[in-house]
Amino acid sequence: MIRIYLRYLAVVSIILTGLTVFSTTPIPIDSVDYSRITHKKVRKLILKQKQFGVRTFDDISPVCYSDGDSVNYNFYQKTQLIKQDISVVWNNLVKQQLNDEFDGRIVSLGLLYSKSKNNIGYKNEAKTGIEVGQILFFNLRMLRGIKNLAVALEVTKVDNELKTVEYCYVDHGNTKGTQQVSLKPTPEGYTEITQMTRYKCNSKFRASRLYAFFHERIVKEFFSAIKFKSEKEKDMLAGTF
Repeated sequence: MIRIYLRYLAVVSIILTGLTVFSTTPIPIDSVDYSRITHKKVRKLILKQKQFGVRTFDDISPVCYSDGDSVNYNFYQKTQLIKQDISVVWNNLVKQQLNDEFDGRIVSLGLLYSKSKNNIGYKNEAKTGIEVGQILFFNLRMLRGIKNLAVALEVTKVDNELKTVEYCYVDHGNTKGTQQVSLKPTPEGYTEITQMTRYKCNSKFRASRLYAFFHERIVKEFFSAIKFKSEKEKDMLAGTF
């Protein structure tokens, strides 16, 4: 009887140990070290989540484009040719470090939270590629720094076969909708990259005037960075022969 009881305790101990190893507690919003976030607008956006009752990063929800409400959404699309094989462009799109990918004159990464890994990455720590469940907080530097905006997006889809990445704006922001970046091979062996956005804003003026104006410049900067990195690799390879 004692042996059976001891075996029972051993099994329970193993189970509890396993649960301890695999269980994770969502990171509280209050655990953010705001002194490590250089952008004031990003800090305010994170604090704004608390005002709506968000207590942990896992509580933050994406607000994606809805077909049932399509009449209220605006549409944006831009395509550019990159003279490089699609596999190289895809690799540069999803695998390069986020603190390098989003570090331009306009867009700068402020904070990263990974739902799958349950961890926070500050600007210089975001050394991972794009993964589903990441929440990315950006600072948008407008009018040469006269105006700054903050925006947060959640990665909701990474499709390696279709070469597509989707982001949704998070709840309690000024914008709702979905951004999609997709790649398509050309007969010449090059790549077409397309950015498509369906969005709606809290105000019609913001949607029709401000968003469209600045979004065009943000996408242009993003395309230029991917194009430069991808085609540079091709030039470097050609130089070895």
